[in-house]
Amino acid sequence: MSINKFTHQRVDELVRLAASERFESGSLTLLNFMEEIQKKLRGIQFGRISQRVYAYYPDELFARGYISYRDIRYIRSVPEKYTYNVSSPYIENNKTDKYNADRFFRMSSINVDTAVRNAVKYLRAYTPTDIVRVTVGLANDARNEVSHEEQMDIRQLSSKICGSRAMEKNLRNELMHLYNAGHQFVDPEYGSAVAEYFTKHAAHTENEKTGVDFTFVLVKTVDGRHRFTCVDINRIRSVAYGGEEKLDANTHVTYELPDDVLSKVSVLTVGEDNTFLDGVGYKYCDEVYYVYK
Repeated sequence: MSINKFTHQRVDELVRLAASERFESGSLTLLNFMEEIQKKLRGIQFGRISQRVYAYYPDELFARGYISYRDIRYIRSVPEKYTYNVSSPYIENNKTDKYNADRFFRMSSINVDTAVRNAVKYLRAYTPTDIVRVTVGLANDARNEVSHEEQMDIRQLSSKICGSRAMEKNLRNELMHLYNAGHQFVDPEYGSAVAEYFTKHAAHTENEKTGVDFTFVLVKTVDGRHRFTCVDINRIRSVAYGGEEKLDANTHVTYELPDDVLSKVSVLTVGEDNTFLDGVGYKYCDEVYYVYK
């Protein structure tokens, strides 16, 4: 099952909530479970969002997973059977329904020691390529939105020129011939619309051909220096839809980005999260960028 089916929680939101309100564990048994995990995973913290208790490290991008102590069966029986539960994108519980993500990603045990061992084993930090798998779909969606807006502009110009949002091929070829020949239309406004149509159409065609390969950049501060983990992404749409590209083989770490990559990251840095700039790239957050190659 794809990592994308897991419920990923940003750590910055957990940290923000922790700073503004007191965390309540919900039960002494769950609190004991948390304390036993903290003995094995030094520095790990817990925070609740939407009834889920997430386990996280403050300096990481995503929470490592979530835990609970409850009866997790969908059909309850008497007496209830409470278990210690660990959920993580790194769990593949093939004993349960593969179409139910919550069950697929969960390990349960009636024994707290076994549950703690599950937590130590499966509450792991996301690798750079894991972060790609989680965020690349958003980058591709943002790129598609720009493409959609370009197409809408072209269709509106087509409607203005010929009364139809889809220009008939023979008419388009004739108008292109006149445009390329520098023909002066009697109606200057009509001629301007024709010129804008072909200019935008050419730009859109070029964007569709070239805007498919990106460099993923993960920014971390280590010992006061920026460390960049880069992943070359060929055919972003394929990766976004679960393609089998070997991302790990395309990964490298550096403390100095190439000038063209650095300039694009710098432009995106000042924007808000989930911002896409055509010809530049996409910013997921202050740590994660996708820039055009």
